[in-house]
Amino acid sequence: MAGSTWSILLVDGDDGFVDDTKGLLGEHTVYGARNMSDGQRRLVEEGIEIAILGPTFGSSSAVEEVKALFELRPALPVILATDELTTEVLRTALRLGIKDVIETPLTKDKLAESLELVSQSVSRGETPRDWRPRIGKVVTVMSPKGGAGKTVTASNVAVSLAEWSEPERVAILDADLQFGDVCITLQVDPKHTIVDAARDIEKLDEELLGSLLARHSSGLRVLAAPLEPALADEVSTPVVVRTLGMLRRMFDYIVIDTAPFLDEPVLSILERSDVVLLVVDMDLPSVKNAKLALDTLRLIKFPFEKIKLVLNRHNSKARLDVGEMERSLGLQVQASVVSDKLVPRAVNEGVPVVTLNPRSRVARDFRNVARLVFDQDGQVGGDEDRSRGRGRR
Repeated sequence: MAGSTWSILLVDGDDGFVDDTKGLLGEHTVYGARNMSDGQRRLVEEGIEIAILGPTFGSSSAVEEVKALFELRPALPVILATDELTTEVLRTALRLGIKDVIETPLTKDKLAESLELVSQSVSRGETPRDWRPRIGKVVTVMSPKGGAGKTVTASNVAVSLAEWSEPERVAILDADLQFGDVCITLQVDPKHTIVDAARDIEKLDEELLGSLLARHSSGLRVLAAPLEPALADEVSTPVVVRTLGMLRRMFDYIVIDTAPFLDEPVLSILERSDVVLLVVDMDLPSVKNAKLALDTLRLIKFPFEKIKLVLNRHNSKARLDVGEMERSLGLQVQASVVSDKLVPRAVNEGVPVVTLNPRSRVARDFRNVARLVFDQDGQVGGDEDRSRGRGRR
């Protein structure tokens, strides 16, 4: 196999390590990913033959995240690069099925030797078209200020996606663990919540998780937030991460409503999101909080290309200058939603406005937000016939 070139997935949170290693792998086709969620997406979309995990995963606990790749492709050859090659790390890596472990700093010779070692595990007859596992798109709706319209946006986006695709392939997760309102907004009476998933986390599989989901009248599925704020303590970040990982394999779209702050569960969700809809209201506190949140995401090097800025109530009396707001946030408005009395009426009736009054301006605005995340082969139907305009992934 000497001289072979490979399609390689390189996963690590350190951009410097990724860039340096790409330089050492110049003769190969290399795809970078900052975390396992991005790595899963790359694994699905590209013809990956070998994966290399960087030092971010070089501990016996962090390397367990490789399971996310093996869940999609059990036979994927994986190499782990670690800053300190301990017996514990080596034992854990081999137990998980990692083919080779090498110590940093990396060199061309080290990588070439390791690639030659694991190349025998690669089926060269397999092509990207032969292998296409299904993995859902995670759409997270966030706002660092309560009352900005986050839950209403998430609900209307989810229902729109259900109308345009297969309803049973769309789910909405209420991750506002203390004060989630998705079920009220959608008029769903859940028999189970994410707390039940937390209590059975050791037994949790896709079949059990499916039984915990409520069904909305549109056909989309709902994983409800805890019914009482005190129960939020039972839902740890690992529970949220594991649940989300299963939902990605069960559905084509997972819309997530989040709490209005950047705590550990929300940051973990953002890290695993494909698209983030940042909802900003037309008032100064909302813009100020959005800027603070974005500054925090910049510090942790969050990929801003995932963020879509959505302006809510843009025709309100606040009269903020949109251009000035865009400059302050460092983002351009991708979609906007008008202020309309239909929205509180829809919330009180438990019917999304895209269903209550589909021809209204505000309903069209919400569908435009949904179009930011909808994957389609053809065109979405017009406003008069939106439910017939079903795109297929």
